Amino acid sequence: MTRVPRRWIVAGGGTGGHVTPALALGERIAARGDEVLFLGTERGLETRLVPAAGFSLVALPSRPLQGRSRAERAAVWLGLPRVTLAARRALLRFRAEIVVSVGGYAAVAPVLAAATLRLPIALVNTDAVPGLANRAAGRLARRIFVGFSGASPVFERAGAPDRVRVTGVPLRRALVEAFRGAPPRRTFALPLRLLVFGGSQGARQINEAMLAALPLLDLAKLEIFHQTGEADRERVAAAYEAAGARAQVVAFEPEMPARYRWADLALCRSGALTVAELALAGLPALLVPYPFAANDEQSANARELASAGAAHLLPSKQFSAKMLSEELGALLADPPRLRAMGERAAELARPQAAEDIIEECVRLLDA
Repeated sequence: MTRVPRRWIVAGGGTGGHVTPALALGERIAARGDEVLFLGTERGLETRLVPAAGFSLVALPSRPLQGRSRAERAAVWLGLPRVTLAARRALLRFRAEIVVSVGGYAAVAPVLAAATLRLPIALVNTDAVPGLANRAAGRLARRIFVGFSGASPVFERAGAPDRVRVTGVPLRRALVEAFRGAPPRRTFALPLRLLVFGGSQGARQINEAMLAALPLLDLAKLEIFHQTGEADRERVAAAYEAAGARAQVVAFEPEMPARYRWADLALCRSGALTVAELALAGLPALLVPYPFAANDEQSANARELASAGAAHLLPSKQFSAKMLSEELGALLADPPRLRAMGERAAELARPQAAEDIIEECVRLLDA
């Protein structure tokens, strides 16, 4: 008997932190032979990344609330019924059977539309601190999948303890396959390989701290790969050259799995995806949370790794060249500690997160 393909909506977008988990889920849905349609925004990364991955996208005129003026927020609320109606039409045309929200403002209208059609809703919350949109969606979702256990109490207090599952963060299949089996076996021999990055656009705070720390570091003990973002690349490269550091500087690194394998230690932000990738790679890290996140979720993400002994949290407000040089110096002198951090990181990895979420959603549909 031929199986009839299921019809899935994956909703959300705006940033890589939402789009990448959405694509990870889309890959697994397509691998089942099911149909999937993405609902996102007109201005987010999904407009480029979703079609590039071979999926169809309906872009809605959604707008964010956070960081907006009072007038802009009022306009968002007034426009929400229109956006929800557009989402509802998309669900009906596609004959959707389930809506999986990966969160953020781009998912608000699709979730509301699904509720009006009485479709099952599943929520994927990747950060340790749920945002406003996800907390609201949690009241409508039949299943809530969290990337970190620290997010569970927020949803449980909202009356959803039996609907919450701790699955980890969905990662793209190519990344998971790159670390299939076991993390790399690192020797932590000198020179220590330090991977510095701040997301696809770099991180100015981390770039500046690295340059200020150069006179304080024993550069003979370090080999550095630094992704700076385009704006800082030339300046950072010139500073490393002037200091006599062994360093490769790029604006953007498209082959991050290879860099995770190469590195002994990472210095980076602590977005949910980054933290999940570090765990998958078994890579110890110095984590500097993004200081302007609305709910300070990056600090909470970093604490998940730090409390497990997999990373050190360097608070953004206190972060300085002196702090960085002292942390690096201590780790350079203690390879067993680095090795233990890597082992703790690997124990936190959840490479099956996307598959587990899809399987649970299938059970929801079959119920």
